[in-house]
Amino acid sequence: MIHVCLQTEGAPTADEEHELGERWVCACGDNFVYREGFNRAGFQSVEWWPAPPIPQPRAAKKARRGLLFGPRKGS
Repeated sequence: MIHVCLQTEGAPTADEEHELGERWVCACGDNFVYREGFNRAGFQSVEWWPAPPIPQPRAAKKARRGLLFGPRKGS
């Protein structure tokens, strides 16, 4: 699969030095990771591969907000 954003200006190139596991998010929002894998011809290569985004933890909310019916009122 050839991704168009990998050919645009500002995209990482093959002649640059990259660390294994380095991540890059393109302009369209797709995520890539620089890792070792097998290319279409079946040879082992180190290049940019599509990857799922890193999950971000949700912001901690107050315990009261998570209640189904809200806090009790009255006496």
